[in-house]
Amino acid sequence: MTRLLAALCLTTALALPLAARADEAADKLAEAKALVQKTLIKNLENGFNGALEKTVAPMKDDKADAVRKEVRAEFERQRTVMLDGLAKEYADKFSLDELKRINAIYDDKTYQKFQAINADPSSTVTTISQNAVTKLLNMLSVAAAGDGEGGPAGMPMPAR
Repeated sequence: MTRLLAALCLTTALALPLAARADEAADKLAEAKALVQKTLIKNLENGFNGALEKTVAPMKDDKADAVRKEVRAEFERQRTVMLDGLAKEYADKFSLDELKRINAIYDDKTYQKFQAINADPSSTVTTISQNAVTKLLNMLSVAAAGDGEGGPAGMPMPAR
């Protein structure tokens, strides 16, 4: 009887760290999923919905509805793939404490205000950024067109 009790106590003692690691892994995955959802997935959904509506705007209503239904179904499938895959990667790369700290940054009201300003297409911040990027892209286009080789200026072209 004492051997049985000792074996039971030993088994329980050995199983506790495994259960704790499993709990921590599940907690890490949950934190990572929350992080992916509030960052990448949220931004992807916003951008995707806007692009989808621009795409279907010129279509007849029945065609637009069919396209919306089909594309949104695929979006949901891809959303799940991304959410699960990215969450697993983050859970593997970060500790539970690190994931909680990152999530706390995204939950911070000041950070959310900062992100909202950057995401607002009518904000001055967006206008300044778009103007700068447009000028840079135009410079690259002009450089590529003036090169005569068809590639960006300063970039060697492959031998013919």
